[in-house]
Amino acid sequence: MLAGPYATQILGDLGATVWKIEHPDTGDDTRGWGPVEHGGTAAYFLAVNRNKRSIGVDLKSAEGRELIIGLAKRADVVFENFPPGKLDALGLGFETLRAHNPKLVMTSVTAFGRKGPLASEPGYDLVVQGYGGVMAQTGPVDGAPHRVGVPIVDLTTGLNAVIGTLGALRAAERDGIGQHVDISLFDTHLAWLANVGSNALISGEPSPRLGNAHPNVAPYEPFAAADGWLLLAVGNDGQWERMLGVADFAPLRPEDGGDPTWSTNNGRVGDRAAMVAAITPIVLTRTRADWMTRLKAVRVPCGPVLRPDEALAHPQTAAAGMLVTMQHAIGGPFQAVASPYHLDRTPVTEYTPPPLLGADTDAVLGEELGLDAQALTALRARGVVR
Repeated sequence: MLAGPYATQILGDLGATVWKIEHPDTGDDTRGWGPVEHGGTAAYFLAVNRNKRSIGVDLKSAEGRELIIGLAKRADVVFENFPPGKLDALGLGFETLRAHNPKLVMTSVTAFGRKGPLASEPGYDLVVQGYGGVMAQTGPVDGAPHRVGVPIVDLTTGLNAVIGTLGALRAAERDGIGQHVDISLFDTHLAWLANVGSNALISGEPSPRLGNAHPNVAPYEPFAAADGWLLLAVGNDGQWERMLGVADFAPLRPEDGGDPTWSTNNGRVGDRAAMVAAITPIVLTRTRADWMTRLKAVRVPCGPVLRPDEALAHPQTAAAGMLVTMQHAIGGPFQAVASPYHLDRTPVTEYTPPPLLGADTDAVLGEELGLDAQALTALRARGVVR
């Protein structure tokens, strides 16, 4: 629902021409994933479908399949996120399409990949967060498991799909032969367990849930200041020493009665509870802004916990050019988060708003397949296209 559209939006931002093939009657399900809407279109859909052209085609009809084959002959990539085997059953699988276009790359995004005991199961971000280990790591130490607040598995799968696609495209340019790129939510999730996965594999022990703390670094978590949450991220012993150089933290210095084992990261991690208990009342004595001024002055990483609306309104967001305004066909202007890719020679400058369902059917099929108005009207009358 998200990984595929997110990936193809990235490709569109970077300059690809993207034809979004949708069901002619209902379109992408997320068009209706409210309640927040603009011009009758869900904000969810608007977030991941810019820089695309919408074509409504019935893939279950023979005429519709012929249209897709015609477009695939002209494409560099076919990107699909159906359940495994679905396109093969429709007569539009990789082997069929590459017979018409040997350099074609097909990228498939699925929940669990094309093999294994879970391959045939549908999957959403929430379910895969559970299967992949991250939910067991997220949430209060003694509370219920929590999903990450954004669909992180979908988003990172989309990124992996882009990376895999670009690698396959480069190989096709070099060798003249395309290939099938298989990307799954589950595999992506396992891959970004990173240090937590490595800890579990090497120790042979389950990784404990630490709430907001870090399994390998301390202090690395939020602390309550006088007026809000302060994030303290002490990543090495030098930063710890500089933090203790701030007068408020003098009681933690070894020469002033602090625990000398805290001078090393391993010592701090091993005695995390006592160290956190010592830091907590100190941080409570000042406001978050006061602490950030003092700690940043000595190059100790720290920051606030901002709500999404606060993050979007932050001066850094504006300075980075991370907001863009587009013109919806019905609802008028709206803001969106811009592309994070800053290329100095070919920057992302085009932001075409997410299309209405079937808005580009006539234009694309006319331009690419040479269908005239009479042919398109006949296809539309038979329900093949929208």
